[in-house]
Amino acid sequence: MHYKDVFFADQHFSIFPNGELYWQRKKTLIISDLHFEKGSFFSETRQFIPPFDTIETLRQLTKFIDDHPVESIIFLGDLVHDKLAFQRMPGKAKELFFYIIKKINCTLTVGNHDDASFLRDIGLNLTKNIIIDDICFSHHATSDKKFSVFGHYHPKVRLKINSRGIWTSCFILNKEKLLMPSYGYFTGGLSIKKLEIQKLFKPEYEIYPLTKDRVYRIECKK
Repeated sequence: MHYKDVFFADQHFSIFPNGELYWQRKKTLIISDLHFEKGSFFSETRQFIPPFDTIETLRQLTKFIDDHPVESIIFLGDLVHDKLAFQRMPGKAKELFFYIIKKINCTLTVGNHDDASFLRDIGLNLTKNIIIDDICFSHHATSDKKFSVFGHYHPKVRLKINSRGIWTSCFILNKEKLLMPSYGYFTGGLSIKKLEIQKLFKPEYEIYPLTKDRVYRIECKK
């Protein structure tokens, strides 16, 4: 599988096309914003998008785990889309998810969509943030730590390929911050040109756009 290595906070990480951030030295996988059962949530409000997002996300995750040595997973918040997500989740999806969290040490840095009262009882380590080698992993960006890896914004960038414009998920990073894309299917995204993202990364940063099977790199300077 194609990937790109990045050097962040004096550590080597690898970025993969589906939105995985892999810390090989720690055998740790970092992913963000899975939003389990977003599809079924919108289907109940008559906004019909395919209700198969959770099972596809988990199959994608399972394949990565099968292909790489993973001893720990850090979910950077918004694991579920709403507090009733697990009640709607199909049996096969539940089976896959509980297999993963039983097999691997999993930590969730609680996001704004997560129902902590339920999630604490299913085998996840819950926390606001987790700090490893001076890097703070959390759902929202932290301002009191030198290095921050976070999600929440679902960043997307518009690329021009063969005279056609396409939107695609991406990583964004500078010397102090690394913003993760959403890992879940059908989660939507926010343009990297929006003020909420730009104010976190000016004046110089790198973008890593993701396509189906490749990771690209774009250097940005203001």
